[in-house]
Amino acid sequence: MPEYKPFMLTLAVMFFHWAGIGWGGTNPTADRPHISAVKVNTAPKIDGLLDDEAWGKAAKVTDFWRLDKDELAEEQTEVLICYDDVAIYLAFICHDSQPHLIRAQQKKRGGGLWGDDFVSVNIDPLNQPRIFSEEYTFMVNPLGTQSEWVPGGAAAKIEWRGDWQAAAKITEKGWQAEIAIPFRIFRLPRKPKAFGMHFSRTIPAPRLIDSTFPYRRGQAIANTAEWGPLELPRFQLPLLFMPSITFALGGEDEGMRSGLDIKQYLPNGLQWQGTLNPDFRNVEDVVETIDFTYVPRALPDRRPFFAEGQDYFPSRRLFYSRFVKDVVAGTKLFGKIERTRVGLLSVYESNSCLTFASCLNYDLSKFWSARAEYAHRTKVGMSPAYRLAFSGYIPQGKDWRWILRGDLTYAGADGWSLNLRRSSQSFGRISFGIGYSEIGDYKPSAGFVPEVNYREFFWNIGYDNRYERGPILMWDCFIYSDERHFRGGREKGQLLDESKGLGIWVTGRAGWTIGGYYNRYRRPPFHDRTFSLSLSWNTFDRYRSGSASYSWGRRAGANYRFLTLSQSLRLSEKWTLNIRYEQLMHEQRTYQLVVSGVYDLTPERSLVFRWVKGSQPEFGAPQNLLPVDNFYLGFRQFSRKGMDIYLLLGDPNSRHTRFKLLAKFVQVF
Repeated sequence: MPEYKPFMLTLAVMFFHWAGIGWGGTNPTADRPHISAVKVNTAPKIDGLLDDEAWGKAAKVTDFWRLDKDELAEEQTEVLICYDDVAIYLAFICHDSQPHLIRAQQKKRGGGLWGDDFVSVNIDPLNQPRIFSEEYTFMVNPLGTQSEWVPGGAAAKIEWRGDWQAAAKITEKGWQAEIAIPFRIFRLPRKPKAFGMHFSRTIPAPRLIDSTFPYRRGQAIANTAEWGPLELPRFQLPLLFMPSITFALGGEDEGMRSGLDIKQYLPNGLQWQGTLNPDFRNVEDVVETIDFTYVPRALPDRRPFFAEGQDYFPSRRLFYSRFVKDVVAGTKLFGKIERTRVGLLSVYESNSCLTFASCLNYDLSKFWSARAEYAHRTKVGMSPAYRLAFSGYIPQGKDWRWILRGDLTYAGADGWSLNLRRSSQSFGRISFGIGYSEIGDYKPSAGFVPEVNYREFFWNIGYDNRYERGPILMWDCFIYSDERHFRGGREKGQLLDESKGLGIWVTGRAGWTIGGYYNRYRRPPFHDRTFSLSLSWNTFDRYRSGSASYSWGRRAGANYRFLTLSQSLRLSEKWTLNIRYEQLMHEQRTYQLVVSGVYDLTPERSLVFRWVKGSQPEFGAPQNLLPVDNFYLGFRQFSRKGMDIYLLLGDPNSRHTRFKLLAKFVQVF
């Protein structure tokens, strides 16, 4: 028996003991705040005015607490909530003693609201006050701009992911917003009687105040209010069809291509989805940095079929969806039934490869969950992958929580890991993490694992703090160590690599950030040492922020210099531009310039372009430079209701500019 098995057995016993304590304790709903579900006959008009009769009957929520302090927020927020057979209606009244400081820049639906004032409502239709709850998040800024998060992720088409309404208005005493969220957006259980809810408000830096109801410092972050009892009709669960048709002129794949996506919410709270002959050519892929790396980088997958519900499926070590290329057909089933999260996926490719991925996650208690994963891709000559994992949170006092995670994996060879972290829910505290893992000659058929056959031990320590007054808004620092040795073979016990580093970042109230970082990396026969300095300006302004960083030292036995410059510009109310420049000097000089821009014709229609110029070192042979010079122009129409249109002149994912005209039309029925 391998030497780690007794240790893992002991760990499993401790795990189920802790989980049992969490499950056998007090009823998690016993001390939860309750919000009465008030049903109205006439729905309020969503115009931001709050002058409808329904608001006079609605339940009222007050007393928002600071997230970082055990005290009520200075700038208070009130929430009104009611419902009918169609939707949930909410009104936020945000008091502000300095309304001239209210910030609202984002105007595009689905855009990030991180630099704006905004409010959010988090809704759990399963009403489970747990760390791993099934929460939908709906956010609105003072301009009425909407953004949302659907559990697991969702495609961009508004009618496909579910539409909702919002309107907002800035007043002399702050700002206010109205929201209407149809019940059909949610993956509902069979007979919903109550929802879990919590509300939050963010006042952005430099004031930087986060407040929420009902959570208070020192309480479990899973605490939510219970909104009920609900009297809802039985909802019809329509079958949605999203056909697409693409016309391409120029290139090897010119001609017409049609596809179809199908989606339905099932009565048990799951979502079924299918795709037939999807066309992803309009999806703009990420531009990878040219910085030096010893191993391949993992990149995100932006293709809609794989992006939707991605959090329900196996981890990247088992299932890396970018390996799946030309999809002919695919189907997936995902969602949560009571304590069980389910994800099932199968894909058939044009080369006759079949890919399967499945994940089952079970909530053992409010703070603990267990997970089983499987993934396999046929005809690639590698092994199916299996994984058993657990994770849990252990609250300690008002400020601290322990986070424990572990797993066992197998794909032609075994592996395991155990990680422990202690973090604070307040500023001005030291946090730390420690972990150990082993992996053998692991060969997953569908997973991304750049290196195998090693034992790894790491630790890290961090500290951050924030200040109410003075020129410094916040700062944080860290130190870490990560060491890996070969697990088997002729090099057993020898060093694979070792990395040690420390860094510090300081953000000023005026909107600047400066940082420094030192790293020592040893990978026989190389001994690397690098230093980095960075500066950011207009940090709190999404349209005018910029940054510069410079790293120098030695990497892989050669002198190393890496420079990055980035600047966002707002040329007019409708015209924004982003410029990013990278220059790498390592054995030879290379650079990459990325210029991208958006011109908003209307809130739903935009002209876009991107120009990438430079050269990229070939992975595995950095002495070979691959020239890049690619420009494309596009038009996008993201309709709230009706047809989405994509027009592309050029190929966004080619290394060279190509004459190619692509038109794609998408409609939901």
